[in-house]
Amino acid sequence: MDMQTKNGKPVTDKMLDEWANSFESGEWPEGKTVILGRPRLSTEEVQSVTVKLPRSKVLALEAKAAGLGFNRSEALRAAIDEFIAST
Repeated sequence: MDMQTKNGKPVTDKMLDEWANSFESGEWPEGKTVILGRPRLSTEEVQSVTVKLPRSKVLALEAKAAGLGFNRSEALRAAIDEFIAST
């Protein structure tokens, strides 16, 4: 997957060089620094939870999640939120 600007334009080597020069010379606009990685899930401390499932259920979960535009973790979080809200 190629890198794109937030406007959807492909990022070129020339653009990267220009941005690097601006940053290194102190001309980078305030608030324009890129933060790598996904956003935090919560303002509170997060904890990993491990669960074992039969391979067939994992495959079914991944297929359904993908069909709905989710990854596996997002689908599991949504299911847990729904479970908690219903009790």
